[in-house]
Amino acid sequence: MSAAKRKGTAWERRVADYAHARGFPWDRAPLRGSRDLLDIQGCLPDGWLIGTKNLSPETLQARLSSAMDQCRRAKANLTALAGLCQDVIPVQVVQRRNHRTGRAYVVLEFDDFLRLAEMRRDWDRTDNDREDK
Repeated sequence: MSAAKRKGTAWERRVADYAHARGFPWDRAPLRGSRDLLDIQGCLPDGWLIGTKNLSPETLQARLSSAMDQCRRAKANLTALAGLCQDVIPVQVVQRRNHRTGRAYVVLEFDDFLRLAEMRRDWDRTDNDREDK
């Protein structure tokens, strides 16, 4: 196994362990070839497809676009396997050098972010409606 592969595998493990410590029963996913659903398994019931990237600052910009293409393909694979999955949001957890795991970047497409913002706005309205009663 190459050094880059070992670092990527170690980052996947750190991300899964960190989420698990916060109460999410997620784990590293097996390689799935053409049916790839990214790097973390167990997150689908929570509405996520999660990939991990251990990118150096020098390669971040060049490889981030392809990482997000992987997200798009994983969502298409999920749709092919399980039917319509519009409510699932694919993300990439990108390691920040010399920072703890919780300070990693989570990258998602802007349309997915806006869906989250809409849901948050709706949750806040619902909470405010409850408080008014």
